[in-house]
Amino acid sequence: MNILDRYILRKHVGPFSFAVVTITFIFIMRVLVDFLDLFATRNVDFLTMAETFALSLGWIFALTFPMSVLVAVVMAFGRLSQDSELDAVHAGGVSFLRTLAPVILAAMVLTTALFYYNNAVLPDANHRLKTLTADIHKMRPTIAIRERVFLDEFEGYRMLVREVEDESNIVKDVTIYVLDPREATRTIHAPWGELLYDDSGNRLTIRLHNGEIHEVDKEYQSSYFLLDFETHDLIFDDLGTKLERRGDGGVRGDRELSAGAMLELARELEVEKAAQADSLVENVRRDLDELRDRIREVLTEGDVSRMRAADFASAARIQLRKIRNSESRVERKQTDINRYQVEIHKKFSFPVACLVFVFLGAPLGAMVRRGGAGVGAGLSFLFFLLYYMASLGGEKLGDRGIIAPALGMWGINIILGGIGLLLVLKRDSRFPFRRTSSP
Repeated sequence: MNILDRYILRKHVGPFSFAVVTITFIFIMRVLVDFLDLFATRNVDFLTMAETFALSLGWIFALTFPMSVLVAVVMAFGRLSQDSELDAVHAGGVSFLRTLAPVILAAMVLTTALFYYNNAVLPDANHRLKTLTADIHKMRPTIAIRERVFLDEFEGYRMLVREVEDESNIVKDVTIYVLDPREATRTIHAPWGELLYDDSGNRLTIRLHNGEIHEVDKEYQSSYFLLDFETHDLIFDDLGTKLERRGDGGVRGDRELSAGAMLELARELEVEKAAQADSLVENVRRDLDELRDRIREVLTEGDVSRMRAADFASAARIQLRKIRNSESRVERKQTDINRYQVEIHKKFSFPVACLVFVFLGAPLGAMVRRGGAGVGAGLSFLFFLLYYMASLGGEKLGDRGIIAPALGMWGINIILGGIGLLLVLKRDSRFPFRRTSSP
């Protein structure tokens, strides 16, 4: 690697690092918005929140690095063009394609690393994130004692509190009704009480002071008891506000599997689909044979009156329903196969976008001689948005079998890569190469 190659790579380090940090921050803010209400209502501890954000970095990095390559290439070559350094390099006989050589090499290294990352690291991160968020969703929201509102969160009890002091967890003018039909009708009233949480909020003790318990005998309604107390504790265990982890078990979706695992599942589904298709053909053949035998029997006996049109129409409808149900099962198998194939291709097509963005971003950046970093970042965002939307569209079409899964995920790479290569070659006065620089 000569001096020019090292110089060009150094021009990319700053923009690439800036893009990685900025784009990652933007995605983290999106994750924060998605989970903020969940964290607040479940009273999730800081370590669990940090783990959620760390696991979210799995899918964030899969998008961040290709996009950062585009930003870095556009900004770096835009700066080289703005400072007339590209003109000087070309005047020295170095082709534009040769100028890209160190950037292409770096993009290939990053692409290879992302191949491994998307296939080995990302599936486990996605699975752990899905499991963790499901466990958090299963937590009961933190019970909020509200003023002048009947509370039914406590099984077997109904509570009314006139005033709540949040800073000291003091409640005033408390009335509690016991709703258990197995016990006597009972009402508890106290002028004030305390809310005592322990076991990480999974247990609540309501300690009432200087109150009364009013109770009507269950068998003799005319009997009435009144009990005064100085302190009376109501203890509610296992409120469900504590996080219970299930571990890493459970069924994994397509985004939680490696390419090898999905390929094996796709093969198994192909075998099952073929078996169902063969079974469909065999069942249709058998039913047609039975119908043919029945018609032959009627014609042989000469009793044409037994051949009622309604019977044959009913048999035909039943047969058609069987065929449609079997076809639906075969189509569902094919849909599952398509989904796995799309995900396999996506694991490798997104990393290759790093190379595509080098060929596309370099000539675009070189054409932006004015406008600076703002214009470069804007162009990068527009082209990445185009790439991302086209990939999503290809994924949906591939899942539904409208187009081949490979075409759905690689089509936009082929189109943008071809456009970028043509723009690169167009910048060279000779096609396809000019003289390369000496070390």
